[in-house]
Amino acid sequence: MAPNVRLPPDSDSEYSDPGLECSDESDVDSVFDNDDHEGSECGSDATVLGESSDEDDVDFKDAVNLFGGNTHPPEYYQNAVKDFDESHYDGQDYSPGSDILLDAIEDTWKEFCKVVNRDPKESYTSLSIGILYNFFNWRLNQQVNKDGRKLCGTKKKSSLSTYWKVFRLCVERATGDKIDPKLNRKMHRALRDLAKKHGLSDEKRVNRCMTIEDLSEQIRTTLSTTEKCFQLGEIRILAVLFLLLLAPAGARPASILRLRFGDIRAVLARDPEGGAHNILTRFTLAFTKTYLGVKDAKTFTVPENFFDPSLFLSPHVYLMGILFRHQVFKAPSLTSPDKLDMLDIHAGEKELPLPLKREFDDRLVFRRAVKTLTGYDISMDAPITYGMMARWIRRIGEILGFEYSTIPYSLRYAAANGFDQSVDISEALRNLALDHANSVPFQRHYLGREVNADTWAILRGQKPQQALIKQACSVGHSISKRRPTDLTAEQVASVNTHPLIRKLELELRRMKRGSNEHAKALRKLRNEKLRLKRSLKQNIRNEWTDSQAVEDIERQLRGEWNPNQVVDKGCRPQGSAQKYLVQALAAKCDDTIEGYYRRRNDAINAIIAYCTVEEGPTMRRKNTSPTETQLTPTTDTQKEGPLQKALKIALKAIRVKTDKERPRYCFLCVGKALTLQPDDPLIKDLVREFYTSGDTAKHFRRRHLSILEDHHVIYCRVCDETLEHKKHLQNHGLKCHGLKS
Repeated sequence: MAPNVRLPPDSDSEYSDPGLECSDESDVDSVFDNDDHEGSECGSDATVLGESSDEDDVDFKDAVNLFGGNTHPPEYYQNAVKDFDESHYDGQDYSPGSDILLDAIEDTWKEFCKVVNRDPKESYTSLSIGILYNFFNWRLNQQVNKDGRKLCGTKKKSSLSTYWKVFRLCVERATGDKIDPKLNRKMHRALRDLAKKHGLSDEKRVNRCMTIEDLSEQIRTTLSTTEKCFQLGEIRILAVLFLLLLAPAGARPASILRLRFGDIRAVLARDPEGGAHNILTRFTLAFTKTYLGVKDAKTFTVPENFFDPSLFLSPHVYLMGILFRHQVFKAPSLTSPDKLDMLDIHAGEKELPLPLKREFDDRLVFRRAVKTLTGYDISMDAPITYGMMARWIRRIGEILGFEYSTIPYSLRYAAANGFDQSVDISEALRNLALDHANSVPFQRHYLGREVNADTWAILRGQKPQQALIKQACSVGHSISKRRPTDLTAEQVASVNTHPLIRKLELELRRMKRGSNEHAKALRKLRNEKLRLKRSLKQNIRNEWTDSQAVEDIERQLRGEWNPNQVVDKGCRPQGSAQKYLVQALAAKCDDTIEGYYRRRNDAINAIIAYCTVEEGPTMRRKNTSPTETQLTPTTDTQKEGPLQKALKIALKAIRVKTDKERPRYCFLCVGKALTLQPDDPLIKDLVREFYTSGDTAKHFRRRHLSILEDHHVIYCRVCDETLEHKKHLQNHGLKCHGLKS
C-alpha cells in the first residue's frame, strides 16, 4: 500500500480548520490476486500485452527458478528483517506543517528548561503541575523571542488551550507515552487560572456567514476598486475565481489554492429538460486536510446559469477566461470563446468533453505574480499562499465597509449552514462535502452562533421575517462605505509623538550610521511604528460604529443630515481595461440565448484582455483642489493629455546623440510605457525624471539588472531591438541611451 503523502498547510493562523475531524477508518484495497476471472476480457496469453522473444522467455524462467518465484533471493529478506529500523515507525505520523509547530513548541520548552536549570528530555518524564503551570506562565510573559524580535503575544484563551494540546503531542513524541490523565485534568484548571491572570479573552472568532449578496458586493469591489492593486490583472481575476470556487464547494481554502488544471474538467452537456446546451465545470479537490490520512478526493459539478442579472457571480466566465488566456484547451481550433457557440453534441450522446492539454495537468491554477525585467508576469510554479489570499480578502472587506474581518472561512461557514438548511442535501452529503466524519464538528464550529431564525415569530405562530433575520446575522449586516479603511495624515502624525517612538528615535540618533546597531535600531523603530499604526487603525474601526451612529442621530434630530453624502477616498481612477472589464460583467442580458452567448463571450474576452494588465503597486492620490482636479484628464476622448506629453518628452530625452549625454530617464521604463493605454496611470511613474543621472543608474541596477535571469527575454522597445545577455543590455544602455551602469 502506498504511503500517505502529506502536504504542509500554510503557516497563517487562519488556515487551521476550526474542527478537528478524522475519518473512522480508511478503505484498504486488496493486494491479493482474484481467482475469479470468469467473464473477464483479460486473457492469459502473453501476446495480449506484447510479444516477447524466446531469449527473454528463457531469461525470465531462469530468474523465477533461481529465486523461487520471487524477484529477490531469500537472503535479501533475511537481512532485511535483521536490519529493519523499527524506530522510524514509532509515534504518530504528522504532516510537515504539524512537525514545524511541534518543533517550535519543543524549542520553547528547551528555553524554559534552560531558565530553570533542568534537562529538557528528563523533564518530560517527570512532569508535575508546578512545572507545567510555570512553563505556560513563563510563555505568556515572554515579550521577545530568542532572536530578539517582539512577539505578538497570546490574546485568546483558546490559543492557550491549543498550545497545551500541542505540548502534549510533544511529550508523546519524545517519550512514546501520553500524559497522565490526572495531570491532564489538573492542567485544565491551571489553564483557566492562567487565562484569568493574563486577561485572555474567552471570545471566539466570529463565524457569521457571508450571504450571496455579501459575496456579490465583495466580488464587485475586488474587480472595481483601485484602493487595492494586485501587480498583475490575472491575480485580481484569480482572487475572484477563488471565491466563486470556494463558495459552492464549502471546501477548505487551501484545497482550492492547490487546484491544478488537471483537476478541472469542462464539458458541453445536453439539457435533459430540452434547454440550450450547458457548459458544466467539474473540479476535483484532491488536496485537503490530511489529519490521520489522506481523504478521498471529491468532485463538484457547477452548471452554467443562463440569464443572470449580471456575470459577477458566474465562475464559468472567470475560469474560461483563464483557460483561454493560457490556451489550455487541447483542440487546436478552440482558441476563443466565440468558438464555443459553434459546438454541438452528437446525436444520442449527452456530453461533449472540452479536454485540456496534458502538459498543464500538474500546473497550478492559482499562481502568484513575479517580477520580470520591465514589469510583472504570472509565475510558472510559485503558488499563491493562503496567507496572501487571506490578506487580499480582508483588505477588500475593509474597502467594502464590513465591520468584521472577512476571511475565506466565512464562505465555508455559509456553505455549511446552507447545506444544513437545504432539503436537497442530506446530513451525510453535507458531512462528505465538508470532510467531516460526523456532525459534531459542524455543530461545534460551523453552526452559526448568531441564531439565523425568527424565533419570536415562530413562537407566536406568525410568518417569520426570514430575509431580515438572514441579513442581520450575515457578515454584511453593518456594511458602510463611510467606515475608515486607512489612517488620516493627522492620525499617522500622532504616532510619531508616541513616547516609545520618541525614545527609540533618540536612541537611534546616538548610534553611528552604517553600523549593525544602527540597522537593528532602525528596524525596531519602523516595526514599532507599524505596530502602533495597526493598533490605532483597529481601535478607530472598533469604535466607529457606535460613535458614527451617535453623530448621525444628532444630525438627524438637528435637521442637518445628508443620507446621500459621498466619501471621496482619493484613489486613482480606473484604467480603460478595468472599466471595460466591469462593464462587460455588469452588462444586462437579452431574453434570447444568442444574447446571453454574446454577453458571456464579451465578458470572457474582457477577462482575457485584463489578465495581461500590469497594475503595479497601490497608489493613492493626494488631496487636490477642485481646479487641480479639473486639469487631470479622466476620459479617453482627449487627443493628448499630460501623460502622453510627458511620454514624448522622455522618448526624446533618452535618444542620445553624443557619448557625453546622460539622460535622467530609464529607457526600459519608458519602453514599457509605450505598451500601455494612453490613460494608464502607471505611465506617470514610468516616465518620471530622476534628480540626477546617478539616480537613474541606481534605479536601473536595482529594478532591472538585479532581477535579470538567464531565461528573461531582453528587448528594448524604444529601439525595437532584442539584446542577447546582461552585458549586451548594459552596453546598449550606454551607447544608445547614455545610461552608465
